[in-house]
Amino acid sequence: MFTDRIFRIIHKLGLAGLPVASVFLSHAQAQVISAPPLMFNDPKFIKDFVGSYGILSDVEPSVTAGERTLLSEIQELFAKNQFVEAEQEIVRYVKDAANPKEKDKQPTEISASMVFVLGNLYFSSDRQEEARRAFHEAIRRFPRFRRAHTNLGYLYVSQNKISEALPILQRAVELGETSARVYGLLGYCYLNQKNALAAENAYRQAYLLDSKSRDWKLGLTQALVSQERYAEATSMLATLISENPNDRQLWLQQANALLAQDKKIEAAVNLEVLRYKGVATESDLNLLGNLYMEQGEGQLALLAYLDAIGKASKPDIARSLKSARILNDYGFPDKAAKFVEQVSQAGGLTPRETIDLDLVRVRIAQSAGEQEKVGSLLLDLIVRDPGNADILLELARHYDNLAKVENDETKRGAHLVEAKSHFKLASEKPAVAYQANLGLGQLLAREKQFSEGLLYLEQALVLKTGDKSSLEQYVSRVRRAADREALRKEREAKERLQKEISTTKKN
Repeated sequence: MFTDRIFRIIHKLGLAGLPVASVFLSHAQAQVISAPPLMFNDPKFIKDFVGSYGILSDVEPSVTAGERTLLSEIQELFAKNQFVEAEQEIVRYVKDAANPKEKDKQPTEISASMVFVLGNLYFSSDRQEEARRAFHEAIRRFPRFRRAHTNLGYLYVSQNKISEALPILQRAVELGETSARVYGLLGYCYLNQKNALAAENAYRQAYLLDSKSRDWKLGLTQALVSQERYAEATSMLATLISENPNDRQLWLQQANALLAQDKKIEAAVNLEVLRYKGVATESDLNLLGNLYMEQGEGQLALLAYLDAIGKASKPDIARSLKSARILNDYGFPDKAAKFVEQVSQAGGLTPRETIDLDLVRVRIAQSAGEQEKVGSLLLDLIVRDPGNADILLELARHYDNLAKVENDETKRGAHLVEAKSHFKLASEKPAVAYQANLGLGQLLAREKQFSEGLLYLEQALVLKTGDKSSLEQYVSRVRRAADREALRKEREAKERLQKEISTTKKN
């Protein structure tokens, strides 16, 4: 049983003892986990970023003795986060290099490394255009400048310029960059360009180098989901949830991955945990009720739907009424009626919403076999909104149902007239034209008026969307009956004619 299996899983999770209504969940809405770009507000990263000036042979330009001395001096400023002062020192040095105070000293151009460090300082003070120009200038002066490529890639990612960032970061890797951050941001760029396989590989490399980073795990999860590799995504999400048990989005994302594998019970447990924690939203609870209905758990669905109403300052009436219809259609009219009354008591309904709510009451009364109540509700509704397509259709069906069980031929005939009239009116409304044509065609076929009924059934066949096979078979049977009826009438007409001729000859 669905319930027993859920309780076993709940016990394993250590959640035994919760109220029954709190032990089930629904289909989770798909939530996109976006691996966030670099955390430029992280003080440690900023310090590492602006301080990245050391010289690496082959992929870093050389510096002069004077520049080396300056870099050593400003290292202490970097350590104290005194970036403005560091920038002032570099600017002073650049000016002295261009216009030396000593007469016998020739003007010199600063190295690409100094331009690069200046770009870092611009970036740290949010002067992004100046930083971009500085990084490009550093690369122009020394094309293999690995860290200039790396930091320019960071800059583009921070601006969400993915198409510019990707080739720059790729070049940094070609030049030997191996940091988890670069691989992670490569994964982020690939995901944005919908290259899920490349994103997966980049995120795996980032995860390998920094297994504690939440960002790379999130990115890897999304890359797996994008490839519909839900089992692996579920496993990765389990790791993330164990590390971040209060993150609602992780529970929802894992529930969605489980549902993609048709593991509805496990998904229900996930979402019920959110309900237990008190963070399930109105939408979550409505979806929860829908999942219960799929499992035939009407009482649990009702409780979830009622909780959903209590979650919102103004309930989503359309969604609530849809939930009530689901309860009714699955064979729980009493619970649907209770839910509708709860929606009604919430108040704040517009005139249109009130009509929609009363139409749900009509369907509930129909399911409960309360024809008198159905008639009363519909007659009131048609006065309030005479042109409403749904009301016209429900009135037609109501009179048709009355005719089916009426033994008095006079009353039965009157019901049929009303049913035909309302079906015809409803057939002119595009929203219900298919249902109205089908209903009228079936009524006429039942009354053995096959030829007339066939016209409406064929129109219904034209209007029907989706699989038409069963309706086509039914229309074929009615068509054969209509042909037989036509042949019979033709034969009877011939017999009458022959009888008239015979009578005339005798006279």
